Amino acid sequence: MKNSQVIIGYENSLFIDFVVDKKYRWIRHCLLILAIVGIHFLPSKKAEADPTSSLWRLFETLLSITILLSLFYINHYILIPVFVLRSRFLAYAGSLLVAYTFIFLALMYLERQELRFIQKPDRSYLDWEDYLIIVILLTVFIAAVSSLKLFKVWIVNLIRFKEFENNTLTIQLEQLKSQINPHFLFNTLNNINFLIDENPKLASKVLLKLSDVLRNQLYLSKGDSIELGKEIAVLKNILFMEDIRRDKFVVDFSIDEQMEQLQVPPFLFIPFVENVVKHGAHQAMEGGQHVQIGFSLKEKHICFSCVNAKKKKIQAATYGGLGLSNIQKRLEILYPAKYNLKIEDFGDRYKVFLSIPIGA
Repeated sequence: MKNSQVIIGYENSLFIDFVVDKKYRWIRHCLLILAIVGIHFLPSKKAEADPTSSLWRLFETLLSITILLSLFYINHYILIPVFVLRSRFLAYAGSLLVAYTFIFLALMYLERQELRFIQKPDRSYLDWEDYLIIVILLTVFIAAVSSLKLFKVWIVNLIRFKEFENNTLTIQLEQLKSQINPHFLFNTLNNINFLIDENPKLASKVLLKLSDVLRNQLYLSKGDSIELGKEIAVLKNILFMEDIRRDKFVVDFSIDEQMEQLQVPPFLFIPFVENVVKHGAHQAMEGGQHVQIGFSLKEKHICFSCVNAKKKKIQAATYGGLGLSNIQKRLEILYPAKYNLKIEDFGDRYKVFLSIPIGA
């Protein structure tokens, strides 16, 4: 269980490794046996003058140790797995009561043999009051050792749950990344088909750009992160192919210095540019620009902004679609409560702002 560091926030926890790792099993059992034996051989103020009495006292001690260890292993490997872990608590309590009764009857039988070694202070035989005391003492013992077993089971189940949760998130992220496909793919293919006759050189250039986009989507998405510069290269290729489709398409693309080497999740910003292609108006905004895209660094956060003209008929509720929905899911997984995503509708244009922590 080398993934035990996922529990309760402690990395490389020696205690958790000791509790759950199989290689420490014999050490755990030896420590338990030593604890049970040690309790029986604690120093006593009462000195045994009679050697025979001391011998029988030793026999009693060994018998008590045997009973406790037998009860521990029966409880540990049979009763808890069969009853407690299957929520059969009444059957578990009944099984313990049967075990207590068997132990008591065995002691009653042994003390009535010719060599009586279980002696009460008044030299009387065991009775039902002693049975009640034995039940209470053994129940306290069982509760103590069972808590150790249940604690281990809880730790192991928590590790497995965390592993399952992490695997689920990984699969979900891969699915979300695989759903991020350029919306302009078919339009671009149609444009290439048209340009083959009208402008073969330009058609070849567009085809190469499209090949770069698809190649990057195929190979760069396999990692957990990519350089921001590679992400930006894909964005520019998408915008270039959109420029081919339009008579005029002015893009203002700015990025702070030394940002291209920063690591970001693959294809995190592409859906926003895809929405520019899908929903952007053909008319320019004030200043003659159709799209304004910017990357900046602020307080150890990567800040992305995208402003584009808006088609008059489009509704805010329909803006983004599957692409932005996937991005929001990815952000919740990658940066829970650490990211800031705002999508604003100004009537004639949309503005998207995304802030994510560096290296989170």
